[in-house]
Amino acid sequence: MSMKLRLQEWKKRNPLKIYRKEEGLSQPDLAAIVGVSVYTIQRWEDGAVSPSGENEVKLGKLIEGFSDQWNEWKNNKPSL
Repeated sequence: MSMKLRLQEWKKRNPLKIYRKEEGLSQPDLAAIVGVSVYTIQRWEDGAVSPSGENEVKLGKLIEGFSDQWNEWKNNKPSL
């Protein structure tokens, strides 16, 4: 499997994206709930950056076990 496909599959398993889709929320919806920009949600869903501090706490209130799920997902990022 190519690296591009592996990254696409990895991104699909992002716990934030899974939660958002299961709840029928758009990125702007989730951004409004958490109090961040849509761009921030996009960066989290791409795995470019991780939520920290207050935002991680807020997400933990929305998604049970968020921190553990997030860390597991980040640790499974494909590499060369």
